[in-house]
Amino acid sequence: MFLSLLDSCIRSQNLILGQIIHQHLLKRSLLTLTYPTVLVKLTRLYASCNELKLARHAFDEIPHPRTNPIPWDVMIRAYASKDHPEKALDLYYNMLSSGVRPTKYTYPFALKACAGLRAIEDGKLIHTHAKGSGFSDDLYVCTALVDFYAKCGEIDMAIQVFDEMHERDVVPWNAVISGVSLYFGLADVIALFKDMRRRDGLSPNLSTIVGMFPALGRSGGALREGKSVHGYCIRMGFSDDVVFKTGILDVYSKSKCIVYARRVFDSGFLKNEVTWSAMIGGYIESEMMMEAGGLFLQMLDHGDVAVVTPVAVGLILMGCARFGDVNGGRCVHCYAVKAGFISDLTVGNTVISFYAKYGSLCDAFRQFSEIGVKDIVSYNSLISGCVENCRTEESLRLFHEMKCSGVRPDITTLLGVLTACSHLAALRHGFSCHGYCVVYGYAVNTTVCNALIDMYTKCGKLDVAKRVFDTMHKRDTVSWNTMMFGFGNHGLGNEALSLFDSMRDTGVNPDDVTFLALLSACSHSGLVDEGRQVFNSLTRGDFSFTPRIDHYNCMADLLARAGYLDEAYDLVNKMPFEPDVNVLGTLLSACMTYKSVELGDKVSKKMHSLGGTTGSFVLLSNTYSAVERWEEAEIIRTTQKKTGLHKTPGYSWVDV
Repeated sequence: MFLSLLDSCIRSQNLILGQIIHQHLLKRSLLTLTYPTVLVKLTRLYASCNELKLARHAFDEIPHPRTNPIPWDVMIRAYASKDHPEKALDLYYNMLSSGVRPTKYTYPFALKACAGLRAIEDGKLIHTHAKGSGFSDDLYVCTALVDFYAKCGEIDMAIQVFDEMHERDVVPWNAVISGVSLYFGLADVIALFKDMRRRDGLSPNLSTIVGMFPALGRSGGALREGKSVHGYCIRMGFSDDVVFKTGILDVYSKSKCIVYARRVFDSGFLKNEVTWSAMIGGYIESEMMMEAGGLFLQMLDHGDVAVVTPVAVGLILMGCARFGDVNGGRCVHCYAVKAGFISDLTVGNTVISFYAKYGSLCDAFRQFSEIGVKDIVSYNSLISGCVENCRTEESLRLFHEMKCSGVRPDITTLLGVLTACSHLAALRHGFSCHGYCVVYGYAVNTTVCNALIDMYTKCGKLDVAKRVFDTMHKRDTVSWNTMMFGFGNHGLGNEALSLFDSMRDTGVNPDDVTFLALLSACSHSGLVDEGRQVFNSLTRGDFSFTPRIDHYNCMADLLARAGYLDEAYDLVNKMPFEPDVNVLGTLLSACMTYKSVELGDKVSKKMHSLGGTTGSFVLLSNTYSAVERWEEAEIIRTTQKKTGLHKTPGYSWVDV
């Protein structure tokens, strides 16, 4: 009778009645009469009611040898399904060591645990065990294998298992579509979606559609495909499902189709924390900060505190940072403190990033110091903020503190530190950072190599920079540009031009920055004719972009440095842009060098019409002094004093 009652409790998940029966059996010493059968059923009862501690206690009471696989399967399933994958995997190995043979219900949840842990080698071992046990053709096991490999990014293996299946229903199709959607493009996902109907004659269900959302969301411009999926779901009757609406809202938001996203959001379904966050994020991505802020306030007035999450607070805070809304960001920070979100590490890190982005490093450091256990994002946010706000020495100190605290640097950290080393020409720190890149395997990353080249060229180690460039596995346009700038800054214009030819030979397309590097290299090397050829190729339209004001400034600098002052002045007057202070300052400096007083007067007047600078007064005064026109030089100095402009003293940083 008691066994039947327990079976009824398991089916109805009636925990209270099950516990009463358990107590009754203990009081009357009846448990020993059906010892271990009752314990197996109690394990199943407590596991089905999510009481994992009680389930494990009942499981542990089952006497050895536990040859019945059912309680093992129950516990492995419970652990894997309730976010305890490490316990599920440990129990699987204990099951094997106890001599209990897994069943077709054991392998799927052991594989689910491996997927949760990204334990690829363990999953492959379980795959071998399943084959050895004769389950290589079992639909349930094969579906779990496809799901495991797909979630771990082993898409080739997932497709191999999928193709070898003799029988397929919609579940393995959903698993492979979901996996491909996580790691591949939308075209691959749509091809599988069509194959599902063509090859096996199966109709997609709601899980199929949900599995496609990651690829749809990543393909920001996939609005047409998103609308097609939406229309299909309306026809199939899926459109009222909360999960679907949340997913399609996210797709529309990421496609910047805010009208459709808002229409879905306002369609009367039960909103959750994901839908509010997706809609706020969509507004921010579409540069509609007013609407995002309004929706955030509406969310606060919603009355359901569960929908206000650290994610939503972080989104609106980063939106304030992105659009320079300092007061709004401070208000959100105050709300986060008041609502208790500031203790959340994600929110704390976002606050650091917010203050660092708009330059309030004191507030950023204060928030950083208040975080108990700091993670990699905490350090990266502050290191990046220090670099962006010219507090590069602080970024190096933070890097040292980070290493001492046991937090492992990632690519973002190393890029920030390498930028700091470039600004400071801190070669010793740069060497140390390069060592970290090698140790942690980041030295093969193209972006990291580009930063290393930039750092070494700015530290004067051109030979090391070239060695890094030559050993790169993959070079992008930035790699070539950075190396060209390095050659140019060291007066090696011919090497920069030769590198440009090599760049074209390898099939890498130059961009506008490439030509800035070439013109700068020609300027620093006195290669006037070569510089003219480069500039003329731009103005002729030989490339897919037109010259910017920076290109004209570079060309004017090249001509002025070489003494072609009239040609440089003529270029500045005829260029299709209003000349700025930088190019005029370059011309004025050349006038001083070549003692061209008359042209210096003209350039100086142009500069003063744009707003005089200390440099313009000093340069013009020095030009007069160079030709011994002392009275005019004194007049310029007196005028400078009357305007209240004064020269800011320079300083140098030497790494010893």
